[in-house]
This record gives sequence, structure tokens and C-alpha cells, in this order.
Amino acid sequence: MSNKRILWILAVIPMVCYGCYGWQREALDWGLIGGMAAGGYLSSEAEPFFKAPLIQGPGDKEYRKERVPDSWVYVSMLGTVGLASLLPNQEGWLNSTSYRHLKGALQAITAGYIIKEFTKDLVGRPRPDYYDRMELGVDLNEARKSFPSGHATHFFTAATYLSLFTWDEWRSDESWAIATKSGITALLAAGAGWVSYTRIADNRHYPGDVAAGTILGASTALFFYSYQQWWGAADTITEPAGTSSSTLSIPLMRIRF
Repeated sequence: MSNKRILWILAVIPMVCYGCYGWQREALDWGLIGGMAAGGYLSSEAEPFFKAPLIQGPGDKEYRKERVPDSWVYVSMLGTVGLASLLPNQEGWLNSTSYRHLKGALQAITAGYIIKEFTKDLVGRPRPDYYDRMELGVDLNEARKSFPSGHATHFFTAATYLSLFTWDEWRSDESWAIATKSGITALLAAGAGWVSYTRIADNRHYPGDVAAGTILGASTALFFYSYQQWWGAADTITEPAGTSSSTLSIPLMRIRF
């Protein structure tokens, strides 16, 4: 799909759906998505801000072929958005909750994207294979962008967001349902954990880089899932009986603290 077509779709979706929550809410939500995505891209193209790294790294490991290429990251991001918005929820299929999860997943992904790219430029930490990269002349633009791990960030965004969706939207006290949801969560966590392990084993990151990416990815997923699902979910109240001859529905913004 061309970039122009993707931009057209992103422009049409909020115009079609804004009536559910109001144009102010839609402007805020999609403005966050677009702004964070643009900021993350600009940061990814920038050089480290400082000549001397804020966090040092020996950079004496050998350059190895990575087991998890960047294309896997893109798949994880698209998969998060697709599953969160297309899987059934408590209200059924393709409804207002699905739309909120579409936005929430995109916000979590783009928030992690801009924060980790900006931090990479700010910290400027040499990767474990820094000197070997210099000698071989490969991936030089990424040589000082070790902290935090982008793979860990995005895979733990996916694991956290989809785990929250599973437990919150597929509610059941049946033992088989609890076992299934536990298994899904364990698989998601194991997958994200394995990816994070490969980043250390393949000399792309230090353990601290992966830990920071894990925290960042889980935190952005938790925040924006909560924002879309609870804090700002549209709700209605009805006027108490006896105060009017008819029932009045009033749209509200449900805020929970």
C-alpha cells in the first residue's frame, strides 16, 4: 500500500467516527498519533545530540547477523493494531470499543516510538559492536543508538496491550477461559522476552538497554490502554425516574482516578 493511501485512510477514519466522541476528542487523539509518529521519524533520522555519550559502552563485541530484523518490529506493530481493533470485545465486533482500541494501540506504539528515538539521540550510547561496525563500515547511522532497545520497546508494547485486551474484554470465570487467557499472556511475554534476549546475544544491546525498552513499552501500552478503555471512554447516564416524562441520555466523558 502506498504512503499516500495510508495517509488518506488515517485522515478519513477520524472524520467518519468523530461523531461517537466529538471532534475535540478526535482531534486530540489523532493529533497525538500523527505528532508522535512524525516526531519519532524525525528523531530516527537525526544524529546523536552530543559528541560524548551520556551513557558509556565498551563497544568491543563482534558484529553479528541479527535474528530478529526490523521487519519483525513492523509486523508486531501492525499486529497489535489489527488484533486490538478487529478481535471481538464485550460489545461484539467492530464497534466503538474496537475503534478506541485502534486509537489506543496506535497511541501506545507512536508514544514508544518517539520516546525511544529521542532518548537514543539524547544518550548516544555506543552499541556493543560499535568498533566492529566502524571497521566493517555497516549500519554506521545506528552505531550510537543503543539505549533503549527499540525491539524490546515495541514487542513489550504489543505483549502488554494485547494481554490487557485479553483479560479485560474476554471476561469469564470458567476455568478453561482463565487457563486460555493465562496461556495467551504467557506466550506474548515469552515472545517479547525471547526477542529481547536475542538483542543482547546478537550484540545489538546491553542488558540495561533491553530493561529500559521493556519498561517503556509496557508503560506506554498500559497508559494508553487505560486512557482509551476507562479514563476517557464515552458513557451515558439517564435522568432519574420521575423527573421527566421521557428518558434523557447525556453523553459524558468517564474519568477514573
